Amino acid sequence: MTSELMADWESRTIDGIRTRRALDSDWESLRDRYARAFGGVATHDFEAWKRQFRLEDIAVVEDVADAADPRIVGTAAIIRTSVTAPGGAQLEVAACAQGMVATTHQKLGIYAKVQAELMAIAMETGADVLAAMPGPGGSYSYVGVTSYTRHLRIDRARSALRSFQANSGSVREARFRDAVPQLRRIYARWQQATPGALARSEHWWASSVGADAFIIVHPDGYVVFELAGKSVQVKDFCALTVAAHRELLRCLLGQGEYDEIRMDTALDDPTPLLLEDARTATVTGVDAGVWAWILDLPKAIGVREFRADFHGVVEVADPWGLSTGTYGLEISGGQGRWQPLPDASPDVRIGPLELTTAYFGAHGIGELERAGRVEEFTAGAAAALDLAFAPRRKPFNTTPF
Repeated sequence: MTSELMADWESRTIDGIRTRRALDSDWESLRDRYARAFGGVATHDFEAWKRQFRLEDIAVVEDVADAADPRIVGTAAIIRTSVTAPGGAQLEVAACAQGMVATTHQKLGIYAKVQAELMAIAMETGADVLAAMPGPGGSYSYVGVTSYTRHLRIDRARSALRSFQANSGSVREARFRDAVPQLRRIYARWQQATPGALARSEHWWASSVGADAFIIVHPDGYVVFELAGKSVQVKDFCALTVAAHRELLRCLLGQGEYDEIRMDTALDDPTPLLLEDARTATVTGVDAGVWAWILDLPKAIGVREFRADFHGVVEVADPWGLSTGTYGLEISGGQGRWQPLPDASPDVRIGPLELTTAYFGAHGIGELERAGRVEEFTAGAAAALDLAFAPRRKPFNTTPF
C-alpha cells in the first residue's frame, strides 16, 4: 500500500545522505544521538528499554559525505503494540518513537525521509494503525488525535472523600520487584476496558518504573507515585472499580506531609466526583495524547462497538491518497461493515484525521461538523453518524512512547 504522501517523501534526494535500517552496532551512536537531541532516553533500565524495539524497525539516516566516517544524523523507530478500540477489541499498532534530526542537518528534508521509512516499516508489520506522540516542537499533519490527558492538582489538605468508608484492608504497599506480576495483570485488564489505551510489553515495566517507586496495590487497581518537594506525583494510576478508585485515592490523601497531589486522568475520569468538594481538584491543563492514522479501515470498523445504527455512504477525502474513496458503512446491532462503493453518492464527506479521531471518541462527528471538518450531503446523516460513533467512555492512554 502506497500513498502520494509516501511517494513525495521517498522521491526527495539529499546529497551525501543514506537511509537504512539499524544494526546492533548502532546502539552506542543512537544513544549519543538521543542524548544530544532530547537529553537522553528517560528510562530506569536502558537494556530493558532497548528490548522494546526490533532493529529492523529502526530507521537510521547517515551523513556519508565522508565515506570513511559516516555519522548518524537522523533516526526514528517503530514500537509494535496494540490499542483498545471502543468495545474492547485490539488493533495492531505501529507507534512512531524516538524521531529526531541532528541540529546540524535540519531543514534539509531528512525527517521526511525518516517518515517515509517509518511508513514502510509500519506496512511491513501489517499494523492496523499508525500512531505518534508529537513533541512540543512539532506535529504530524497526517494523523488525528485519539485521546486527551487532563492534568489535575488536588489540594490535599482541603480534600476529603465524599463518603467515608472504613479501610477495607484490600490495599497494601508493595515493592516494585515483588509487585510487577500483579501490576501487569491489572494493567492488562484496565487496558482492555479503556478505549485508546496502548498495551505494554514485558520490558516496559523495568524501563519505565524505578525500583524505589512508591506503589500501592488493590485487587482491582494500583497507583505508582513519587514524592517531590511538597507534591505527591502520581506516575501511573489504574482503577477498574469505584471501590479501588476510592481506596487508592484515600491512600494518596493520607500523605499528610504534602500539600498537593498531581495526577493525569481521562477527561471523564471521576476523581473530582469522589471528593466532598470537587473544586479542590483543579484542572491545570489538557493535552492531546496519542495521534493516529487508521491504515486498515475495514478491520477497524468491523471490530468496533457502535451505539446506534447507520446506513449510508461515506466519502473519505484523503489528501495523501492512502484511503481516498467512497465507502458504504452499514452499522446494525452495534456492529459495522465497511466496503468500497466507488460509484455511490456520498451522504457525508470526512477526512482520515477526522475519521480516526471520531473512531476512538476523542471528538464526535457533530463537533467536527460544527468545526467545518465534516461535510453533510444528506440531511440527518452527520447526526446519525454522531450517535453511532458516540463512545461509552472517553479514550485515554497512560503509556508514552
